[in-house]
Amino acid sequence: MNRRRPGGTAQGPADAGFSLAEVAVTMSIMSIMMVIFTGAILQVYRTSTATESLTTAQSQLWIAFQRLDRQLRYASWIATPGQFGTAWYVEFAGPASTECRQLRLETAPAGGNGVDGQGVLQVIEWTQGHPPPAGGPGQTIASQVVTTGVAPFFEQQSANATPYASPSSGAVGTDFTTDSQRLRIRLTTKAAAGTAQVDTTFTALNTSRDTPTTNACSEGRPH
Repeated sequence: MNRRRPGGTAQGPADAGFSLAEVAVTMSIMSIMMVIFTGAILQVYRTSTATESLTTAQSQLWIAFQRLDRQLRYASWIATPGQFGTAWYVEFAGPASTECRQLRLETAPAGGNGVDGQGVLQVIEWTQGHPPPAGGPGQTIASQVVTTGVAPFFEQQSANATPYASPSSGAVGTDFTTDSQRLRIRLTTKAAAGTAQVDTTFTALNTSRDTPTTNACSEGRPH
C-alpha cells in the first residue's frame, strides 16, 4: 500500500520539483527577456549620448556665432573669401582699420595637410602691419564642422548687391540692394548620427557702397 503525504499523490510527493525540460524552457524565456531588456537599455544609452553630443555641438556653434555677430557687426571691411591649401579663409577689419581678424576653417585631418584638424573653425587676430605666420595657431571657436560637399562656407555680399534675389522668388526681392557689406556663413556640425545646420548672414554696419574692395588686412591670408 502506498502512503501519501498531505497534498501529495500516489505518483509522488507534492514537492517532487521540476523536470529538466521545464527548467530548460524557463531559462530560454529568461534569456530572451534579458536580451530584449539589455537591447532596450543600450538603445536608450545610444540615443542619450547622441543627443548630448549634438546639443554640445549646437551650443558651441551658437556661442561662436554670437561672438562673430559682435565682431562682424562693427567690421569696416570684409574680404572676398577664398581657399588656400586645405583651409577656407575670410579676413575682415574691425572698427579701427588697424584691427585685423581672419576666419579659418580647416578641411583636412590633423597630421595630414591640415594643421588644426578637419572641421575646426578658428579666429586669428593681429595688428595691421604684423600679420600672423602662415598656418599659425588661432583661437578655436567651433569644431565638428562638416567639410565635405558643403562649400562654400563663407560668401561675401558686396554693398549695392542683391543678395536675396533668386530665380525661384520671381519679382520678390529683386529690387532690394544692400548699403553695407555682408558675410554669409553656412556651417553644418555633426555629432554621432545627428547634424545641425546654421546659415546666417552678418551685416557690417561700418561699411558702405564707398568701402574699398581691398584692405591691408588681406596681408594675413597665406599665399
